[in-house]
Amino acid sequence: MTEQKKIIACIPARYSSTRLPGKPLIDICGKTLIQRVWEGVAQSKYLQRIIIPTDDERIADFCFTIGAEAVMTPLADSGSDRIISAISMLGEDAEIILNVQGDEPLVTGELIDELIVHFINSGAQVGTLIKKISLNSDIFDPSTVKVILDKNNYALYFSRGPVPYIRDLQTNYWVTSSVHYKHIGIYIYTRKALLEFGSLNPSVHERVEKLEQLRFLDNGHKIFCLETEKELIGVDTPEDLEKVRKYLG
Repeated sequence: MTEQKKIIACIPARYSSTRLPGKPLIDICGKTLIQRVWEGVAQSKYLQRIIIPTDDERIADFCFTIGAEAVMTPLADSGSDRIISAISMLGEDAEIILNVQGDEPLVTGELIDELIVHFINSGAQVGTLIKKISLNSDIFDPSTVKVILDKNNYALYFSRGPVPYIRDLQTNYWVTSSVHYKHIGIYIYTRKALLEFGSLNPSVHERVEKLEQLRFLDNGHKIFCLETEKELIGVDTPEDLEKVRKYLG
């Protein structure tokens, strides 16, 4: 079924970051963050193209030196908005588009392909990856995005706060008493769903939580969630950066 569809991935990358300025070009054990993400995605068997949309010439210039395709895009409210600009500028007509956030240095082609297959089989319009939280501290860490699901594995809500909230239990026991899921920064869309996302204004909850996926939920769209066992460490803070360096070192 995957052979019948054109599937591409985009890795949106911006230079400015409050906690880690220049994050895509930060060194992680001899390679930049953006290079590690691009190399992991490039292992996929099903992707026909990988594009790095960026608003910074330093990132674009670096991408060209490693053989990656980059395109300069205007400032955007979210990574998905930046991808829409990129595919429009390039005349890209792919039927399925992945958004791999540029701060996932442990992503692999195998994981990308697993998501692609399950997404196509699900018939969903939007999908993403989740993982069970194993550390109690992650439940309360705002850089770890949590998600709660319905019985069919569709997202009910994403939050930087601790959801679900266990009212009658001390917080240090939460991780062993209930299942909490963290969101992994990889999305997959049909072309129609992605373009519709771009036609919608940033929503109230999206602005409050600074989470672009809430624009879909706030407008009545469903997001299919696939659970993975693979350990990924999104780099959002200096502490995350040290975790990844230690893991790879």
